Amino acid sequence: MQHPATSGATPTPAPGQPTTNPGPPLKHSRSYLTLADLEEREAIDAAAAAAATSEAMDVMQGNGQQVTLVQGNQTQEGVLQASAVARRSRNLFLRVLPRSGTAKVVSLTPAPAAQPEPRGAASPRTEKKKGKKRRQAAFLSLFVLVLALFVRRDAVPEIKREMFDAAEYAGGARSLVDAAASFFARQTSTPFFFSSSSSSAEDLQSVLDAWNQTRSSAPLLTEWGERMAASDVSSTDHHPRPQLRRPGRWENLNGFWDFKVEGAAHGASAPSSEGYGEKILVPFSIESALSGVARSVGSGSQLVYRRTLSAERGDGADRRILHFGAVDWKTWVYVNGRLVGTHQGGYESFSFDVTDYLLPSGESELVVVVWDPTEDGQQPHGKQWADKGSDKMIAPAGMWYTSVTGIWQTVWLETVPGTFYVESMRLTPSIRSRSLHAEINTVSPTGLVPFVKLTAFDEHGIVGFGSGWSGESLTLKFGEHHIPKLWSPDQPFLYNLTVSLHLAQNGEALDEVEGYFAMREISLGRNGDAVQFLLNGEPTFHYGVLDQGWWPDGLYTPPSEEALAFDIQSAKDFGFNVIRKHAKVESDRFYHLCDKLGIMVWQDMPSSSGVYMWSPDGAHDFREGVKSPETASGFVGELKGVVKGLYNFPSVVAWIPFNEGWGQFSTEDIFAWLSSYDPQRLAWVSGGNDFGNGAAFDRHVYPGPSFVRLEECRASVLGEFGGNGFSIPGHAWGGGEGEEGGQGADYDTFVDWGYAQVRTLKELERQYGLQMTLLADLVGQGLSGAIFTQLSDVESESNGILTYDRKVAKLGASSVRSLHEKLFAAGRAPKEGLHREGAPPRKARCDWEQN
Repeated sequence: MQHPATSGATPTPAPGQPTTNPGPPLKHSRSYLTLADLEEREAIDAAAAAAATSEAMDVMQGNGQQVTLVQGNQTQEGVLQASAVARRSRNLFLRVLPRSGTAKVVSLTPAPAAQPEPRGAASPRTEKKKGKKRRQAAFLSLFVLVLALFVRRDAVPEIKREMFDAAEYAGGARSLVDAAASFFARQTSTPFFFSSSSSSAEDLQSVLDAWNQTRSSAPLLTEWGERMAASDVSSTDHHPRPQLRRPGRWENLNGFWDFKVEGAAHGASAPSSEGYGEKILVPFSIESALSGVARSVGSGSQLVYRRTLSAERGDGADRRILHFGAVDWKTWVYVNGRLVGTHQGGYESFSFDVTDYLLPSGESELVVVVWDPTEDGQQPHGKQWADKGSDKMIAPAGMWYTSVTGIWQTVWLETVPGTFYVESMRLTPSIRSRSLHAEINTVSPTGLVPFVKLTAFDEHGIVGFGSGWSGESLTLKFGEHHIPKLWSPDQPFLYNLTVSLHLAQNGEALDEVEGYFAMREISLGRNGDAVQFLLNGEPTFHYGVLDQGWWPDGLYTPPSEEALAFDIQSAKDFGFNVIRKHAKVESDRFYHLCDKLGIMVWQDMPSSSGVYMWSPDGAHDFREGVKSPETASGFVGELKGVVKGLYNFPSVVAWIPFNEGWGQFSTEDIFAWLSSYDPQRLAWVSGGNDFGNGAAFDRHVYPGPSFVRLEECRASVLGEFGGNGFSIPGHAWGGGEGEEGGQGADYDTFVDWGYAQVRTLKELERQYGLQMTLLADLVGQGLSGAIFTQLSDVESESNGILTYDRKVAKLGASSVRSLHEKLFAAGRAPKEGLHREGAPPRKARCDWEQN
């Protein structure tokens, strides 16, 4: 059994019993109507048809009561203005409003009396019958309308797919309310006034206008950043945890949150409820253009977020788990003014069980406080950099990039059973035994021990099964006649997996999660005289591209799932079979797409502060720095969290804990833990201070390539080479103030930087072709892998195959791919006669040969 707070998160003990006096009512940031509250289109159409259109609400007299509904807009005379609605236009309104918003009756107040309109000469009895029917029809019309406004969006997927523009929806909603009110007034002689209880449509539109203005002022935008709408971030089309899903049991909390920047308190006290005057679009970091803010914070300040949660405490049948994909760096989470827990680390996911902190009914307040020292601290931060010598927003410094602060991955709320539930899984495939070893970690608030069932599916149906009690070692075995399908970049086959929990072996499932796995084996082996990487037992040359994972509009966060897939698919289209994710850890969605599209990943651990001397010829081998116990513990803790979090993704085949000696320490201890926890993958230090351990001997040579020596028991790797710099006007980070692509006063000017500058695209093509010829020769000499720098330009670097905005490819995919095919063919060929006379005799057996 595991505790409900995971991944390094430190929970604050919740009350043992739900409190009956939650304190004074909270002042929530907003409460208003959203399109999320509309029922399916039929209800809207029914209301509109029943109501008939009206240009303005007729003020009628009747029962002396006035109704105020959320999102109505009154003129000074109290008359609600009607406006047309474009039914087929896209809706930005949800991109402004929280998904949890609900429409509600705000007040019932007396209305002034007035003389009724004169009627025709009908008998009182006839008029009474007609009036009753009119009132019945009118009440039915109003009921249908209000019902439509109350229904949550997540129950109606059609509404999510076909949404209106923000301003048009606001007008459309007003016109529907208008029509119903006018019809009701005409038929019943009853006055109804509709007005907003919170933000007006104009206020909401101003938030969008400000966001659009900040976006348009960015130095550079991708096509996805240009066309995205703010509400896209709150989509539920892509689960943030694709390998452990509960369909329909989660809520995306991305969107516009309140925020403020204040002096860093380091958790000494809860932030005050004052000072929230701005909006930020989560999950983009505050420094990015797509956040709608685009400014830095600094290590002396903290960033405070606020929003409301619609979830209620409930009766104990369910628990509410609050998930954070990643927050940089130290995080304090408060619900209704009480500290739920803290987390330290910018690259691993974490979660808290917030059930006992929620109010018994109504909305709760969520506050997230983040402090990030970037390079002022000793925490892992990769290639983030804040130039203290500049007062501008972006201060690129060669191969260092804009810093990122705060929430930068999806925030989501999950509903799980209160009896017991699956918290995490550790899945290890075995091709030799035709099985899957599974460790299923469960949480049981009731103390009951669940019975676990594992079921594997391919496209034809069930192909494997396993079961056992929680806490036991479980094995899923394939059916006797099923031959496991292996995963590779050419054939990335994935098995679907269902894990269910039961009170008894034959009992009904009380919790069920969906995921997937792959049958894949990565190892070392001999191919003639050379030690090579083997994929599923076959020699496979790893030729990859360095991927920094930065975006001009979203920085650490891609503008969309489509953008993320574009980078991965581009790498495949160019003929690479590896992405080296450099000094950054991505969201689970990235690795899921690599699994699905078929590309291997060498995963770096983002470096901490402390750049140590290194050289490509190994002058600093067996040298490392020393960290304080606190800093060392923080790095190792986050490394373990990253490795555990990515363990189940078959595309991840190698760990690189240190790059070029940056912040390197305790090398032998860290490799001992990696080899013990994850023996199914390879690990080594890249291009830096080699200690003779790990699976590969790795050197960096720029521009290169050049020979890397062969070793008796390790593969030889050219961890980085290339860096061919060429900037394309109009697609670079900027050309200086006043020039095309210039960045303006808020941004530092562009520095066109690369390891080897070329002057024309033709020269770039010739240079790359020459490098491939040299590389093919090195592969024939026993080289096992190489990484070309890099996939895209990044800020001041112009050495990408793609421009920073991903709009231009500097090399032709088909011609480059044909060059790469020669590398893979050379990698498969036997490597004979590589050792010269006088070479040391071969060892009896290497460690990996004894397994």
